[in-house]
Amino acid sequence: MPSVRWRGQTRSTGVCWRAHPYDTRSQAGGRVVAANSSRKQSTSDVESQSVHPEETPRARPRMGVGQWLVGLLLGAVGGLLLAVVVGVWLFRDPMPRLTPERLSAAVERWRAAGPRSYDLNLKLTGGQTGLIHIEVRNGEVTAMTRNGRTPDQRRTWEYWTVENQFDALDMELHSARDPQRAFGVSDPNSIVLRAEFDPQYGYPRVYHRIVLGHASELRWEATSFVPRNSQSR
Repeated sequence: MPSVRWRGQTRSTGVCWRAHPYDTRSQAGGRVVAANSSRKQSTSDVESQSVHPEETPRARPRMGVGQWLVGLLLGAVGGLLLAVVVGVWLFRDPMPRLTPERLSAAVERWRAAGPRSYDLNLKLTGGQTGLIHIEVRNGEVTAMTRNGRTPDQRRTWEYWTVENQFDALDMELHSARDPQRAFGVSDPNSIVLRAEFDPQYGYPRVYHRIVLGHASELRWEATSFVPRNSQSR
């Protein structure tokens, strides 16, 4: 686009013409254009600085002291009710706590009176689920299924023998002494271990582990235990 030199300034225009520095008409026209440009610039500056009503930031309503206290009170009451419910549920469970003394007594009873051959069915719930069937003859596992299927790895058949259940309970007691490492919680009182042993043979009838505030529940229950002789299948 052609340009016009006006007193040392260059301006764009749509018409090609030359302005003389002493041409009064050109000077007047330049002053008018400059004045109009200044007014337009001032107007645009004012408009740009103005704030539209819809863009005006709205002040956030402040929470009053009363509302804050009510919220705090409701939270405390809710936490207390939850603690009461959990406490009632735990203490209502008639199954006794698992202790090293009770475990040792059950092991001794099994060694003294436990059969060398037996069929055992277990039901697993909590973190592990499934139905276990195991057949032991003369101290050796001869058959095992989980949910009706025989595992391909024969070494896994040994996991749920009575002797290995005792070993698992002993490991659970050791883990409860270091709950941060074993379960990710710092309070040892949040670990609840309960067990029930058969009064005649000593095998674990039920075991239940609960970790308060953590999804680490484990439970197994012997749904049937049948002693067998060594020749039975």
